[in-house]
Amino acid sequence: MTSSLKCVVNCGLVLAVLDIIHGISTLAFYGYQLYSHYNCHWNHGIRWCQYYLKETNHSTRVNIGIGEGVLCLLFASVLIVALCKYKPWLAWAWLLKALGVVGVNGYFIIIWVLEMSHHYHQFWDRHNYDQDSIFLYAGIVLTLMELFIMFTFCCVTGLFTYKVRKERVPTMETDI
Repeated sequence: MTSSLKCVVNCGLVLAVLDIIHGISTLAFYGYQLYSHYNCHWNHGIRWCQYYLKETNHSTRVNIGIGEGVLCLLFASVLIVALCKYKPWLAWAWLLKALGVVGVNGYFIIIWVLEMSHHYHQFWDRHNYDQDSIFLYAGIVLTLMELFIMFTFCCVTGLFTYKVRKERVPTMETDI
């Protein structure tokens, strides 16, 4: 069963739109967390709030998460251009972003799970544990979304590369 290049491009564009949604949701979550961190609502004061954020790596993760959301939007735009202009090498560049996002999310998930398992923050109140859980579950969900998009992307882009090479072999060397 063969599929046309246009169908493969359309499937890739759907993946790019899913990646844009992933980027927007990442920006929304970490943007809200940035807002809530700088407007500390806990009754133990802003100094305690800053200490808590530093000790749990939440402030670092928020800053990296905002950068991650921006990169998702930029690389999704590059993927759209690559698919519309039939540039397989540019489409494969998206994979670098996906591996980076999975690596960063995986690192923070492992760190937070290890800290929770060692009762590292056992002197904090229930709200602190809820905040840890929010970051942990958000990281897991965002990583699973990225893995799904990445595995589907590899299949679609492999087929895209094959179709472009098959249909445009004589002009591939001169096409810049």
